[in-house]
Amino acid sequence: QYKQQDTMSLSKWYVYGSYYVFNGMRDYLNAKAAAAKTGAAQMDLERARQQLYQSAAAAYLGLYLAQQQVLIHGSEVDVTTARIKELKARADIGRSRDSEVVAAQSQLAQDKAGYLSSLSAERQAQETLKFATGLDADLAPAELRLPSAAALEEYQKLAALRPDIAARRRSAQAYDYLSDLQSHSLWPTLEVYGDYYAVRRPMPSPPYRWDGTVLLSVPLFTGGAAKAGVDAARAARRSALLALEQAGRQAKSDVRAAFDEHYYSLLQAAALAEALALAQQNARYQQQDYKLGLVTNLDVLSALNTVLTTKLSLAQARAETDMSLIKLSIAAGMDLKQ
Repeated sequence: QYKQQDTMSLSKWYVYGSYYVFNGMRDYLNAKAAAAKTGAAQMDLERARQQLYQSAAAAYLGLYLAQQQVLIHGSEVDVTTARIKELKARADIGRSRDSEVVAAQSQLAQDKAGYLSSLSAERQAQETLKFATGLDADLAPAELRLPSAAALEEYQKLAALRPDIAARRRSAQAYDYLSDLQSHSLWPTLEVYGDYYAVRRPMPSPPYRWDGTVLLSVPLFTGGAAKAGVDAARAARRSALLALEQAGRQAKSDVRAAFDEHYYSLLQAAALAEALALAQQNARYQQQDYKLGLVTNLDVLSALNTVLTTKLSLAQARAETDMSLIKLSIAAGMDLKQ
């Protein structure tokens, strides 16, 4: 309803429609850029899932290691308790000194402190894994059975297809389209639009119920805004390409670092396994020599401490070996959900 001073009131009810016959391909480029950005976001989500798997695996192995350490400290308490019982029996018949019994009891107190510390660490590890998984009950992780590592070249080939690299590639494609879109802002546009009047009072003479327009728009001067938009889009495209290059180099670096970490953790675990076998053998010899009076009780306790520390170090090394292999797989972008 329209009213102007000294004129009749006009009533109109109409349907308006318009269609861009050609708008410089901007809709097409916008759709392609949006599709590329969506693809990049999906790839980033997949990479986030892989990294979440790595975090959960670290919590899992942390709890498994903590429970192994509890068992090791508990067995050491049993060994020291048995040692005290033996020393007391020897002291009763005069073959050991009371000071040796006290030294063993001091060692037992330290072993109990270590055991309690490992229990505390186990509770903390439980909470970490519960938080990572969303579970409420206490968990008892089993030992992982992971495949052996492949050659470095295989992981590097896989890393080139990593989801985050694919995301950066799709992002660069999106900026390609957006750069073209800004360039097309200087193109002319052709639009068709029209009106159909169902009600029109008063009706013009001669009467008509529809009208239409064909509009050709040619940008002649934008005050530098169009050029600035093109320059900004090209700079963003260049930044996206550099981000893609950085992601590729980072993936290669991640794979090499994880591969070296796994390689040396394997060597360390093997060396510690050999050291443990020798430490256990030495502890047996020290106990036998003590009974023959060839060594002191302190030598025996020292040998038993060496067994304990080596067991703990070996458990730590094996957990680190498993974790380093998972890191290597994640660095290569492998899907470990199965």
